[in-house]
Formats: sequence, C-alpha cells, structure tokens
Amino acid sequence: MNLLMTASQIRGLPVVTVRSGEDIAEVRDVIYDPEAGRLVGLTLNRRGFLAGRSHDVLPVEAIHAIGQHAVMVLDESSLVDPGDAPDDVAHPATERNVLGNDVLTEGGTSLGKVTDLVLLVGSTGEVVGYQIDKADGGQGYIPLPAQLSVSGVALVVPNITEEFVQEDLVGLGATVDEFRSRLGLT
Repeated sequence: MNLLMTASQIRGLPVVTVRSGEDIAEVRDVIYDPEAGRLVGLTLNRRGFLAGRSHDVLPVEAIHAIGQHAVMVLDESSLVDPGDAPDDVAHPATERNVLGNDVLTEGGTSLGKVTDLVLLVGSTGEVVGYQIDKADGGQGYIPLPAQLSVSGVALVVPNITEEFVQEDLVGLGATVDEFRSRLGLT
C-alpha cells in the first residue's frame, strides 16, 4: 500500500540535499496545476539566521523525493530563481486554486468542498486525491484523476466518484488504482 500525505502536512518540512545531507530550506507551500492534476513545484522559506520567505522556488522536476519527514533534492542547485523556473512555477494561476471549491458530480450531487491535496509519499509528489469537507458532514477523501472540469468555484467529477469517497487516507490509498481502472485510466 502507498503512503499518502496531505499538502498541508508537507508544509514546514525541511528540504535536504541527497549529496551532502544539508538542510537548505523549508517547504512554504505547494504549487498545484488543477487542470493537469499535478504538483508543479514548491515555494520555500529560508532556514537559520536569515529565516523567512525565500525568493527561490523548487520545480517538481528538481525534487528527488517527498518523504514523511523531508523533501529531498540532489543539491542546492535544485532551488531556482523564479525567472529560471518553468512558467507554471514562476507564475502560478491563482484563479484556478481548487481549495474551497465545491465538488459536484456531473449529475449534480454535491460531495463537499476541497480542503487539501493528497500526495503520494516517496515519489516526486504525484497528486492522487483531494481531502474534502463532505456535504453531509465530516471529512472525506476522493481519488484523482477524477475531475472533468475545474473553474475556481467548482470541481466537477464523474458520477462514479461518489462510490469512492473514503473516510481516511488509508482507504483512499487502497482505492486509487481501482478507481482509475474503472474509469479506464490504467
């Protein structure tokens, strides 16, 4: 079974180099492309005496792995100036933020509101689902790729998504492959 974490659990993790073991930054936030359904990079905080927001960003292509306790990069050159970063990292589309979006099935059933992203740990940050505040109360998780469209207000998902709402990350991890298979995506 895959280990999953939410994006909010990744915030604050140290960014550590594989080559030297040096702690070079801290994760400030994730940069997510909702249309592609993928993580594109991370914003950072500086560490140590000069702590605070870092100007540098970390494109997903430069991430060696995201683990439970640290984000791993090969070396300090993995952190880049936004001017040298891919456009979707340097200038993320703020009008397409999925957090707070209503999750609606294509049949018009409300599943809840998006509260967080769910990522696969041990990889470079594959987004496998969303954490939601369920319409009927409580918290739940839905798998990706599920969205048909995203507007900045609503996330429209296939009707079958309703069958795959899970109560916890363990349940989500166990159903992602089945969900993708049923949609013909694997």
